Amino acid sequence: MLALERQKYIEKELKVSGSILISEMSAKLKCSEETIRRDLSELEKKQKLVRVHGGAYLPLDSDKGVPAKIKEILLPLEKQKIADIAIKKFINENDTIFIDSSTTCLTLARKIIDLNLSVTIITNSLLIFEYFCDNSCENVKLIGLGGNYRQRACSFVGYDTSETIKKYSADKCFLSPSAVSYDHGILDNSSNECEIRKSFIKQSKQHILLIDHTKLGDTANYVITGLDDLDFVVTDEIPEKKWLDIFETKKIELYY
Repeated sequence: MLALERQKYIEKELKVSGSILISEMSAKLKCSEETIRRDLSELEKKQKLVRVHGGAYLPLDSDKGVPAKIKEILLPLEKQKIADIAIKKFINENDTIFIDSSTTCLTLARKIIDLNLSVTIITNSLLIFEYFCDNSCENVKLIGLGGNYRQRACSFVGYDTSETIKKYSADKCFLSPSAVSYDHGILDNSSNECEIRKSFIKQSKQHILLIDHTKLGDTANYVITGLDDLDFVVTDEIPEKKWLDIFETKKIELYY
């Protein structure tokens, strides 16, 4: 198949699903992953897509977040480490917790389900429900937040979701948004997801940020809340000194 034909196929796939994985395109087009990477590079130069590690996606003016399909394959070991720390330090028997629709929090939820912990999870993540349905766990109670389906994150958002959150009071919320800014606090690329995370914070007693090192100092479009609203931060490696200083100043406990 000629490069032009492959690239047209890739563009068609992106229009249908919004994102593609290099491994999937390599199998479908019967060519090497390196060939697909070159195709993606050329398409990115033409501003047809945005490349990330392992794939590519179509950015939307209204939703610049990376699709969950791609985020699931990014930094898997780091997410496992963060989830292990979170369970060890913060999950207690009979806790009621909010968990957002991030893939880092998906990793945490999967571990809770695998361990069959006596925890009530309240979430807007469809991926958590899918995993729960496929795995037997009699001790975990799962409460779903309905609303408008956001395909990019496989989550439910909107007015109905936010209103349902008001019915609950949780011991803790676990959040893993798009970025953390030194000046503006925790940030999101989706205005809808931003509102859900704000509601989680408002309706919970402790607020725990689960974030890999790449998000510290990164940027996004919407402010969820300032750093003052955080109680704990869990990350995969020791942050730069300026972050250690600000966490200490704001009395945020750090685990890594």
